[in-house]
Amino acid sequence: MDNDAGKCSVLLMLDLTSAFDTVDHHILIERLKKWVGVSGTALEWFSSYLHHRSFSVAVSDFRSSSTSLTYGVPQGSVLGPLLFLIYLLPLQHIMGSFEDISYHCYADDIQLYISFMPEDLSKLQRLNDCLDLIKRRTAANFLQLNEGKTKVLVCAPDRFLSQIVKALGPLSLYVKSSVRNLGVTFDSSFTLDGHVKSLVRSCFYHSRNVARLSPNLSRSELEIAIHAFISSRLDYCNSLFMCLSKGSLDRLQVVQNAAARLLTKSSKYSHVTPLLSQLHWLPVKFRVDFKILVLTYRAVHGLAPAYIFDLLQPYVPSRSLRSSDLGLLAIKKILRGGLRVIELLPLWPLDCGTLSPKH
Repeated sequence: MDNDAGKCSVLLMLDLTSAFDTVDHHILIERLKKWVGVSGTALEWFSSYLHHRSFSVAVSDFRSSSTSLTYGVPQGSVLGPLLFLIYLLPLQHIMGSFEDISYHCYADDIQLYISFMPEDLSKLQRLNDCLDLIKRRTAANFLQLNEGKTKVLVCAPDRFLSQIVKALGPLSLYVKSSVRNLGVTFDSSFTLDGHVKSLVRSCFYHSRNVARLSPNLSRSELEIAIHAFISSRLDYCNSLFMCLSKGSLDRLQVVQNAAARLLTKSSKYSHVTPLLSQLHWLPVKFRVDFKILVLTYRAVHGLAPAYIFDLLQPYVPSRSLRSSDLGLLAIKKILRGGLRVIELLPLWPLDCGTLSPKH
């Protein structure tokens, strides 16, 4: 949307070194007490959960002596990421104090991004100022930024790229043409071509491996393997595929077609539409549409983060109509070179119990 409005954007991705292993238990308890307001029995429960932990190393029949763990939260647990985000609350407070900078934290992955008009490059200095404060705060809390995994992605027209990189100052050393963000490869133009290429290659690699095992698997076991190694990859973050070109969607559809033929043991020349219908598999494009509908349904019913709901615009007709109280959504479009909002036809009703578009 910012790109449609003629703005440029810079994404800064930070990574913390062995973050979960360096959490100080005493500081975390203070965070729970003073920042979150946990007290009494609940606070004692957290203290019991964190303290008096020990570990040892076992190799074959040999085991080392045990030593106490005074740092770190258990990884692989439900509470681990939540406790770590609570540990980072002062850091989030710092990032939130910069009005022009937005941020997201996912466990130990921190993302900062800023949008600006091409002539307003001075805003990029605030990104450096924010990073300096983050470094000081992390050091004070026994955390360390992994500079080797620090990456910057600039989303801007080519004619502005060199000016933006120069204005980034020290951050210009980390500028990349594409970055991998939580398993998705983003490029500066958000075509996702690199991600699609990697995804197709990975799916066909696993498809060949599953095909070798198929003679030894039952139909149900083969289906489980296909969903685990192929379908799950096609569905991961597929809401981003709304922006894909037809050519990229077709490449992903080829992967699904191959998986359907593998499961049904059909010829590679057999027509795939009846196979998908038989398996009750939605084609890739419709799986993307369905994911968007599910996210929208959850957002309007308070089951998704607020920043997703903020992207939705209720449909308000200019005059009294029968559709006024149906809870419809409008498409919001920002024209390049201006901020004029255009209301088009409603996308789908808010009370979409069946998750089907309204035509």
